[in-house]
Amino acid sequence: MSVTFETYTDYDFLPNNEDVIIENDFLFNVSHNIPIKPFIAAIICIVVSIIIVVTLIGNLMVCLAVFMVRKLKQPPNFLLVNLAVADFSVGFFVMPIAFLSLFENRWILGETVCRLWTSADLTLCTASILNLCFITVDRYLIITKPLRYCAQRTSKRIFIYILLVWCGALLVSVTPLIFLPWKMDSNVCQVPQNQFYQIYATFFSFYGPTAVMVTLYWKMLMAAKRLTEKEERSVSVYLDDSDKKNLPLKKLTKTSSYVITSDNDLSSSESGSKFFYNRRSSAFLNVVRMPLISHTRRHSQQSHHAVRENKARITLGVIMSTFIICWLPFFIMALMKSFKLIDAPRWLDNLTLWLGYSNSMLNPLIYCKYNAEFRVPFREMLCCRFRTLKSVVRHESFTKKYGPLKPQKIKENEVEGKQLALLTNKLPVPEVPDSSPTTSKKNSTNETQNNVPV
Repeated sequence: MSVTFETYTDYDFLPNNEDVIIENDFLFNVSHNIPIKPFIAAIICIVVSIIIVVTLIGNLMVCLAVFMVRKLKQPPNFLLVNLAVADFSVGFFVMPIAFLSLFENRWILGETVCRLWTSADLTLCTASILNLCFITVDRYLIITKPLRYCAQRTSKRIFIYILLVWCGALLVSVTPLIFLPWKMDSNVCQVPQNQFYQIYATFFSFYGPTAVMVTLYWKMLMAAKRLTEKEERSVSVYLDDSDKKNLPLKKLTKTSSYVITSDNDLSSSESGSKFFYNRRSSAFLNVVRMPLISHTRRHSQQSHHAVRENKARITLGVIMSTFIICWLPFFIMALMKSFKLIDAPRWLDNLTLWLGYSNSMLNPLIYCKYNAEFRVPFREMLCCRFRTLKSVVRHESFTKKYGPLKPQKIKENEVEGKQLALLTNKLPVPEVPDSSPTTSKKNSTNETQNNVPV
């Protein structure tokens, strides 16, 4: 059977080698006049429709989660909102027209719409990529310079990042409209294939931001590794010093102190077996316990901070990997086509283009999977429970931080509370003349301290 690559415009008079011609046309022909079987067309419609719908819903939920949940209303999350806005706009303005051009033999919307659509495509996709770059920069600075950058990480600084994102995107997209001649093919709507512009656009849209992101992410991993080693050394040194000084660690951590004031208010640190009713004894105990408690709390806070930063690095790493996998084939094809190194078939152009578009769909899914702060709001919004969203998020945050209260623990707390209340009621409260509220309270405090048994 002979193989031919001729393009037939009238498919009613195909020769006997019909299947071979259609197959080779589908794989290698760069024109639009390619017959697609109904089954394949249906699969393409379903897949592309899912990409568009998930992109719109997912990025809309990111914006709603940040604006509805108080915990998420932080300056760093404004970059995520900006990324979601760019991705949502890709799904709303760019993807539907690209979907329409999949099954049309030629561009039917005119040159003006073609220019607007390609400009919107360049602007929004570049903004999405630059957003990821600035998110990486923000994460790198907060890890490597936490004290200095934490004070500088204000809403004003984040809005400057957002402004730079959109200015950079406009510089890439507006250039062909102003400086380059636009010769539109009757069958294809695409940006001018000028070699200088393709190098300029691909560098500022993809290769430059990708190089920055990979470099900073590598530095973040190295900084995190050094920080972990430093914390391990500091903990081991502290434990060695504690052993040398023979501090009764277990006894001190289990002992508690209670202070009773004149107005019968009771304050306690933890539930224990011994009670201390003297201010001096209680203060002395707190001084003894202070180094251990401060170190323990500081170490727990550092551990909690390290866990959060580790999760953030994992999320950022997954986002970066997904971004590179989605967009790298498209930008390789763009450079190769501009230098005429490859005559890509139409289906390969569409495949790489929609693979890049799918990155806008995957970003909110990654947040839902790897970020617990977004997972709970997403779950509530998908179940249409908008009224109880805030209360559920608060409950989940409290449970995650302090753990659920067990029934046995609740009963023990009630018993201890009753015992302390009885003990407090037995203490004599002297009667003082009501000469002055301040003097009365001060005298009652002194009398109570003198009458409290040790």
